[in-house]
Amino acid sequence: MAAQSADAGDATSVQPAVSHRIRKRKNRITKQAVPPAQTPPATDAAHPPVSPPGSLPEGWRSERFSTQSDADPKKQTEGAPAKINTSSVSSAQTAASSQPEESKPAVISKIFLPLGDGAGVGAFWSGNDFIIVSDRATQMDTSALQGTGRFANATVQTVGNTTIAAFHFDQVTPLEMHKQPGGWILAVRAENETSRHAVITPQAKDGGLLYPMPQPGRVIEISDPASGARLLVATAVEECPGPLLRRHKLGYEIWPSMQGLVFAIESDQVEVRKGNGGAFLDVLGKDGIPVASGAEGAVADDRVDWSWLGLRALNPAVLKEDYRRRWTQAAMQPPEARGEARLAAARAAFAMGDAREARAILGTAIEDNPELALQPNVTFLEAASELISGNVDGASALANPEAGSDGVLWRGLYMARSGGNPAKAATLLAQGFPNLENYPEPLKKQIQPEIATFIARYGSDEDRSVLEPLPADGRFDLARAFMTLKAGDQDKALAMFSHLASDKRPEIAVVAAEQTLGMKLAAGRIRPAEAAAGYEKLLFAARQAGAEKEVRHGLISALMQTGDWPGALVAADDDMRLFPEDRIALAPQIEQILEHLAATDIQAGSAKSTELIDAVAMIESHVDQIPDGPAKGKILAGLARKLQGLGLPGKAAIAFERALPLASDDSQRAALGAELAQADIDAQRLGQARRALDETQDPGADASLASRRRVITAGLLAREGSRDQAFELLEQDESDAALDLKGRILEEQRKWPDAVLVVGRLATKNLPEVGALNADQQQLAIRLATDAARANDWSTLDRLREWVGGRRMSPERQRIFTLLVTSPEDELRKRSEAQ
Repeated sequence: MAAQSADAGDATSVQPAVSHRIRKRKNRITKQAVPPAQTPPATDAAHPPVSPPGSLPEGWRSERFSTQSDADPKKQTEGAPAKINTSSVSSAQTAASSQPEESKPAVISKIFLPLGDGAGVGAFWSGNDFIIVSDRATQMDTSALQGTGRFANATVQTVGNTTIAAFHFDQVTPLEMHKQPGGWILAVRAENETSRHAVITPQAKDGGLLYPMPQPGRVIEISDPASGARLLVATAVEECPGPLLRRHKLGYEIWPSMQGLVFAIESDQVEVRKGNGGAFLDVLGKDGIPVASGAEGAVADDRVDWSWLGLRALNPAVLKEDYRRRWTQAAMQPPEARGEARLAAARAAFAMGDAREARAILGTAIEDNPELALQPNVTFLEAASELISGNVDGASALANPEAGSDGVLWRGLYMARSGGNPAKAATLLAQGFPNLENYPEPLKKQIQPEIATFIARYGSDEDRSVLEPLPADGRFDLARAFMTLKAGDQDKALAMFSHLASDKRPEIAVVAAEQTLGMKLAAGRIRPAEAAAGYEKLLFAARQAGAEKEVRHGLISALMQTGDWPGALVAADDDMRLFPEDRIALAPQIEQILEHLAATDIQAGSAKSTELIDAVAMIESHVDQIPDGPAKGKILAGLARKLQGLGLPGKAAIAFERALPLASDDSQRAALGAELAQADIDAQRLGQARRALDETQDPGADASLASRRRVITAGLLAREGSRDQAFELLEQDESDAALDLKGRILEEQRKWPDAVLVVGRLATKNLPEVGALNADQQQLAIRLATDAARANDWSTLDRLREWVGGRRMSPERQRIFTLLVTSPEDELRKRSEAQ
């Protein structure tokens, strides 16, 4: 027994020690050595206790840490007496009888802390040390934890009626605590489990604040081992998880805790004691700081405005003094302990409205301690400072929704400034807008008018309701104009915007001018070309005022209304180059522009052939931005026809092949298949043409489409040498294309009389009775005359001369036509008469 007691004491003393200083009010109690574990009472010699070989006596078990299995401690029978998991301990001890313990270390994930049923307990992290404070003196032996892995480095000390246990880890480890009869379970939290936390709302009471807690224990004052800060640990008998994030108040902070509440006291005037129903925070002295204002807002884990950014509704003088004090405290700390003090100074600078100074302090703190950059509160403060300083790219961390409900204002402001979904950004801003009332005045003046204007412009009716009533301040005039516009009073809103367009503040004037142009264009008071010119003149000023995106959107719309599709596409390209996030939002406009470019009929060889080439280049470079679907299929088909017109049937076939799978129905698929086959025929790819026709057959095609496919099939047969089969396929088809192809087949076979009949029917359908002839009609007249001349069909030539001869043709065609329709006898007669 004595030997075991000595061994236990030695095991405790050799563990790495964590320095703790326990205070009572203003008098600090010096650190005391941990006393040895108590010797168990002697037993009756006649009735010695029965214990397994190698186990400790029963009297030691209740005062010794014990390992736990992975079974849920809550599943044990309620009311059962506190005891060690004997199976776990026994297994390790049994193994020890056969081989040294060092050969098989017992790595555990749970331990039992025999702190008793009625002890008030608090627990929190201090650096890499997990500290557990109990308001009762409990002698505990840590030797059972040696060689067990995570919990091996443990120390326990008792001072008076207080017990402090410290567990050192190589890094912060996710833990959890649960109460169990006789003490508490401390366990490593599973990866898929979230940490528990509570929302504790302080209550103003008797000039102080009461933080409600279930069965509060004593408030124990210690010094934080990592920073030396004065801590008042409010313990609780029942489970009472604290906040996950630090919250700053005037004169004190509430630190994250796993059990109970931990107050870091900055002012000697602040006192925390056990109250009726919780921890009561009070101020000593008549001129104490006003802690009652801290009742605004719960001690919740998503209070980023208070916990992470340090925002408090204090006047500028107090904010400036708070910043000076925190900066001084940071400067007086040793270099290795300046991290938290610098963070406090950065928060104070941010609250004072000096985001650049906050950013500079954070940069220095992170440079000296890079691990700070991994903390979510530091990341959020740094991102908010970047955003207010104008560096939107550096504020991307604000887009993370993990900050909780109180982070919506900053997430919405980032989304608004970075060009995200404006409706969603307005909703987020509206949700957080009431928080601005509790913001420091300097910061509120910087962002409140901008936020109000954004909500008024892009928010829903519900979102805009948070703005009413708007302050009479002139800084809210632009928001007031948007509210008037959304209320439906167009004329009054236009007058307000027109007036604000001459404002001296460029961020107001540019937005107002852009709105004025848009409203006048919508009302028909100016033409689209005039609006486009106005937007172009406004671009430079808009870039300086941060409103370039909206102006460019107006320019694109105006150019589309003028029908300047190439110009609209160039303007859209400029917008997406400057604002890549607009690529998705502008997709409908890009699609509409490409549809018009693809549908525009520009003939190759005409004066506008350059426009045809430009249109093809624009469509080819942008078509992949359009999502697959019928609209993209139409654009690709239009591109293919233009390539066909440029004499590029191979490229046209590729475009038709891409369009084919996007056809909306079988009829359109059959039509595209016919055009693909024609392009393949023109590109001398007869096998592909046959396959295109076979794979796109549609028995339900209308007469026009069926005729077009027959003509292409016949043309393919003719190319393959089966002219008679081709002619037979078209024998009953009297469409223009069929007549043209039959005529060409007969002309190739030199069957001139038959060719005259077929081409004559084509000419009858296409040559007007009177009036000028276009180029195609002139060529058709010459073709009929040629066939008739070769067939020696002078009756047809005479009728054709009488019908067409008197109409104007191009000089070259006129000369050829005259030669064809003039008989040799007439020519001889004219020559004799001339002599």
